[in-house]
Amino acid sequence: MNNLTKTAFLIILFLLFNPLSANETPIDSVDSYLNAVQSLVKSKDSFKEDFLDIEFLLHKNKHAQGKEKVRTLLNLYTAYIYKSGEIANDYNDQAMALAEKLAFKEGILKANYNRAYFMFVLGDFEESMKMVLEIQKVVGATTYEEIYADISTLKSYIYSERGEYDRALETGLKLLDSAEKSKNDYLLMKANSALSHYYLRIENYSKSLSYCLEGLRYILKLKKTQYIYPKIDEIARMTAKLNDPKGALKIYAFFLEVEKELPPAGSYILASVHSNMANIYISIGEHEKALTHISKALEINFENNYLFRIPRALTIQAELYLQTKDTAQAISNYEKSIEAAENIDAFDVVKQNSYILSQLYEKTNQIAKSKDYRSLYRAISDSLFTNEKEQKIIILETKRKIKEVLQNKKILELENKAQKAKFRAIIIVLILLFVISTISIYSYLKVRKKNRLLLLRTIDLAEIQLRMSEKISGFQHMETQWSVERKTSDIPKTQPRIDKDIKNIILTKLEKLEKENFFLDPNCNLHQLSEQLKTNPKYLSQVINQEKKSNFNNYINELRINYLLPKLLKDIEFRNSKLSYISFSLGYNNLNTFNAAFKKRLGILPSNFINELNNAFEIKSKSPAQPSYKLKKIG
Repeated sequence: MNNLTKTAFLIILFLLFNPLSANETPIDSVDSYLNAVQSLVKSKDSFKEDFLDIEFLLHKNKHAQGKEKVRTLLNLYTAYIYKSGEIANDYNDQAMALAEKLAFKEGILKANYNRAYFMFVLGDFEESMKMVLEIQKVVGATTYEEIYADISTLKSYIYSERGEYDRALETGLKLLDSAEKSKNDYLLMKANSALSHYYLRIENYSKSLSYCLEGLRYILKLKKTQYIYPKIDEIARMTAKLNDPKGALKIYAFFLEVEKELPPAGSYILASVHSNMANIYISIGEHEKALTHISKALEINFENNYLFRIPRALTIQAELYLQTKDTAQAISNYEKSIEAAENIDAFDVVKQNSYILSQLYEKTNQIAKSKDYRSLYRAISDSLFTNEKEQKIIILETKRKIKEVLQNKKILELENKAQKAKFRAIIIVLILLFVISTISIYSYLKVRKKNRLLLLRTIDLAEIQLRMSEKISGFQHMETQWSVERKTSDIPKTQPRIDKDIKNIILTKLEKLEKENFFLDPNCNLHQLSEQLKTNPKYLSQVINQEKKSNFNNYINELRINYLLPKLLKDIEFRNSKLSYISFSLGYNNLNTFNAAFKKRLGILPSNFINELNNAFEIKSKSPAQPSYKLKKIG
């Protein structure tokens, strides 16, 4: 059974037993939850602190002392976080300073979490994750439980936004297991929120709605009213995605009614609301209303620098332009969306929109650009979601389903022998599924390990090339192992012969230009080079085909990558520069073209190669047994 067959078999079994999930909730139950929200809102005057009444909290802050004042300041942060980041952070900083003065560890941790969450709101996922990992060192499922739930949920959010779905699911399920063991309502609320966000991102809207409503149940129970607006927005969005746009608009009408009773939702929530409403109006063909809402969403996002909401808002606007037959504007918006997504490492958006752009450029007969975006889509797909991650998700889902089946009392009370036999068969199939998945992953990891060894050898070969070039004067161009493995499908089987003297003259001039790094010129092309060499393009092309065993484009890419590899080894600062800078310094006008050329040559994206290169230096520096040409400090 090959890997493809195994994967298909696993997915079929997973879909077959999907109805066993206890988390599916009918859409009809939405009304009952909204009625419960309405009942709680009506009693807001009895729970001023729970409803984060700002006037009440400001009055309390004037008279509070010690730890109680820290908690009040943290509540003021929560009251302002979706309205004014500047004011929210000011209260959080006051809470942090007072908590440090009192040595109030819980207050310090909560204030640090608030900073991490604010970075997430701004779309700075890397900084947010750094802060989360620092907090994680001192909190656990049994120590500072609520902060543990907060940082676990935030981790899952970040993984989902980056497209690291296996990690997002694993983090959410781990939190849910802890919550079920401790029966802690706050942990259950947060775990359901994390899983709802994950399933929303993978477009399983039914399960997302189920977890969302379950989380809302605990929100109402705990009176965590700061989450009411986001949950109503999520419910409306998922209702629309489940083919009920009219039902979604009714929910947004309910949102407006709630906003009359409570303080305004704030710009962060409203940006999402306007984006989602635009999507709904697009789906029912009301383009003017859609344009009004998406324009408002983009205005709020740019005004408040909500970076992680901008790529999806631009995507929605692009979809609107497609519906109104404005292909040029649609293409422009998709490209802007990719650029915004790359800035925050939201690679799932890059993947989705690069595929759409490849099709749009193909339809408009812009074949070169279509190929560029198709290359980007394949490169992102390869690096973003590997077979290993797919298998991991299936195993996590399967484990959860086994747990749900075992916890179901009705199944344990089955008396009918046929039902018991069926249950045992299900368990056997699930266990078989788990075993097959494990074997598949083990096989995959063996191949991955082998590929990693090949990569390390590649790095070693590049290092040898660097040393040789430093020792041998004038020897600037070195044929490496990869040159031997270069595909020959582009080389004509027969070509007319060129006069030997002419060929030697062209080769001599060409080698001189190679030493001068002519290939770094972004305007380098066959005609320009032939003019420099004072020959015609036809002769030059034949010489390159016959002597360099390559066509012109592959030849230039080969020189550029050969030039790059030693530079990556030698110059640490250059190695850690932005990819766009590295690409430009090699003469590439387009980052996608550079990614495609590098991946074609080495079978790996340059960003991943640089990471592996950094790891390899670290590993070799720590290893007790070094090869005879072990790494020295370069540069």
